[in-house]
Amino acid sequence: MKKLLIVLFIPLFVVPVQHEFGQSHQVILLVLDGADPAVFSLEGFPLEGECQAVFPTMTSPGHASLLTGVYPSRHGILANEYIEDLKTKNYTSEKIEVDTLFEIVKDNGKKGVFICGKKGLAAFIGVRANLCVSPASYPMYLSEPPEDPHQLTMWIFDAIVQVNHREHPDFICINVPILDELGHQYGPHSKETKEAVTLVQDQIYSLQESLDETSTLIVTADHGMSPVSHTVSIHVLLHNEGYEAWPLHVGRCAFLYNVEAGVKDFVEELEGVKKVIEPGDYSLYHVNHSTAPDLIILAEDDYLFIPEPLLKYYKGMHGSFDEQDIPLYMTGAGIPQGIIQCNHVDIAPLVVHLLNLETDITFDGVVPQVEEKKAGGYVGLVLLGVVVYILARRFLSQ
Repeated sequence: MKKLLIVLFIPLFVVPVQHEFGQSHQVILLVLDGADPAVFSLEGFPLEGECQAVFPTMTSPGHASLLTGVYPSRHGILANEYIEDLKTKNYTSEKIEVDTLFEIVKDNGKKGVFICGKKGLAAFIGVRANLCVSPASYPMYLSEPPEDPHQLTMWIFDAIVQVNHREHPDFICINVPILDELGHQYGPHSKETKEAVTLVQDQIYSLQESLDETSTLIVTADHGMSPVSHTVSIHVLLHNEGYEAWPLHVGRCAFLYNVEAGVKDFVEELEGVKKVIEPGDYSLYHVNHSTAPDLIILAEDDYLFIPEPLLKYYKGMHGSFDEQDIPLYMTGAGIPQGIIQCNHVDIAPLVVHLLNLETDITFDGVVPQVEEKKAGGYVGLVLLGVVVYILARRFLSQ
């Protein structure tokens, strides 16, 4: 019996657990636009956990931080748009003030590809990659991209496989927009969004099966999504009060420019306004950049900043601190088993480590630490075996 007890207890002490990230020949970074952990999850990935999106929780700053490893205070992308001469303009690629993973990959003699379901985001990020694939521009060996979001999702995942087979990239970053699109239109907890989640899950599992043992798959998001049903028409409210302050709608937050005396006190009292952030506190949220607005205001739960006539088009929105929690799953070469907590800015340093790239960039993030998953279930199974053995011995000895 002593020998059996030793055999049963040995696994408790010798089960190998790898806690360090290894190396990989290829990294695929799959960014699910608007994927909220309350509705999206994956099964069977050896490494899983939580990631914190940068603020504001919008697509452009999120992708910029994922691909640069620095906060908006350094890369300069504070929202999807910016104000110049009281005009709203889209960010262009040269506005990103630091190198992305695509430049680092090129500098190391390797190839990077950006596959994106959003034309605007492709124009913003894609010019930095060796190849950019989107509905606006794609190789001849791919079929024409459909407009239906479900069919476009399948087109994107098919593009990943075909581009991988033909181009042999070392790094691929992909944006999948369906959860963001349907989350806005129907709400993050709607039947339509949950059906889209199932589609995306199935496509990810198929992609996972198609990859060889030298590839790494990282699945995360640029931001989450919150339900909304009320608006703060900040532009109209300021104008009606006689103020000339100019707002930029950033989803569930708003940037205010040309702020006069009295504006802060006025907006603090508005229905639907949760908090006002002043420039002295911008460094706390990593938005202390020379192009930052005069004030940032945050919406209460269920509110967003948008003109009243446009509210009917939105059942979900992001942009505030409430959408910073995002999913994170990893599998493949160099990925240990365990659980992980990290930030957007930790992903780029991790990719650099996995691909063994050289760079002189000082990231704001670091290669994240991996913690061991609790083995309570395994321990319980072994102890149960001991109990069963003891009872069996007593029964047979009677």
